[in-house]
Parts: sequence; structure tokens; C-alpha cells
Amino acid sequence: MSSSYKDKSALFETKLRKTGSAVGATIPAEFLRQLNMQAGDKVNVRIEENGIKIVKSDPAFEADMALYDVIEDRFAPAFKKLSE
Repeated sequence: MSSSYKDKSALFETKLRKTGSAVGATIPAEFLRQLNMQAGDKVNVRIEENGIKIVKSDPAFEADMALYDVIEDRFAPAFKKLSE
């Protein structure tokens, strides 16, 4: 693979393959190395206008967001009152 992901010009083609009731795509090892990812890592997949974006999960961010959800639910009436 001659191009590097870091130069933002890397591109590869892959096939979607059925695995059980889901579909998956393979990512070349060189891309994974450059992204500091490996098999078994948790990733977040987001639908974008012209495709999908896959990013490595950040456990600290996920924990922060879970805490935010608890706080938001618990204090929603107070937040609403404060915003009036």
C-alpha cells in the first residue's frame, strides 16, 4: 500500500461480506496500524451524508456521557426552571 492514511489520500476497496445475520467489511492491517486499532477493539460507527465514519471508542468519553445522561434525567426540571 503506497499511500498513508495520515496524508488523507489513502483509499482502498473492500467487499461487504455476510457474517451470520450481519454484514462486515475488512480493513487492511496497515490502516489499522496507522489508526492504532486492532481486531477486537470497540468502535463507533456513524452514518454520514455520503457514507459511514468509524472511530475507535473512547471508554472515558463513554463514561462521561453516561454520567451526563444520569445528571440530565435527574435534574431536568431544575435545568428547565433555571433557563426560564
